[in-house]
Amino acid sequence: MKIQAQQIRDIVDAIFSKMGYDVKNFNIQFPHPLDIKIVRDEKDNIVLKFTESLPKVTWKRFITLTARISGISLGEKEGILMLKYLPDVPFSYDDQSTEAIFGQSLDFSEVYADINEAYQDEERRILANRCLHYASEWATIANQSGSFSDTSSCNRRKLKKDCKNFVMDNIKNDSEIQAGSVIITFLFFYVVLPVVLKFVLERLFKKLFN
Repeated sequence: MKIQAQQIRDIVDAIFSKMGYDVKNFNIQFPHPLDIKIVRDEKDNIVLKFTESLPKVTWKRFITLTARISGISLGEKEGILMLKYLPDVPFSYDDQSTEAIFGQSLDFSEVYADINEAYQDEERRILANRCLHYASEWATIANQSGSFSDTSSCNRRKLKKDCKNFVMDNIKNDSEIQAGSVIITFLFFYVVLPVVLKFVLERLFKKLFN
């Protein structure tokens, strides 16, 4: 089925709007103005590379997750969504569901139990559970891509860093976690959050690599 020029115009208009463009399980939103570089790679794919302000993609599982798009590769039969802090996500051009990219959620019930035992105060317990929720979704996608098959120390460090940055980005955009003042915000992001997140990630990665 051919796409009419008006349809292309409407899609582009939606992508640059505040609401974004919904495609399958994703919502894609581009900043404006958008800096973009278009090249052909060695496989003759058309590659869109974003340089300054990166487009945003959101999807919902149990909570809404957000990632930044560093590039899009358009091949002859399928494309690849290149996400910051996440493995590349392939997608088809037809109407088949993309639900498979998420895979089956990994079981981190032991980590949730550790959180409930370690944090008796409600504020830090809620924060830790939220961190684990984002981290577990990151781990589910990374696991499906085979990211944990390489057990080298270098790869482990990269994965931990990517997971940490992904969680931090999502926590900063989480309306339910937002702090109420500049002082609290500073203490939250630079004192409380790093300690809680370190606690969560140490236990999550111990389970992933054991």
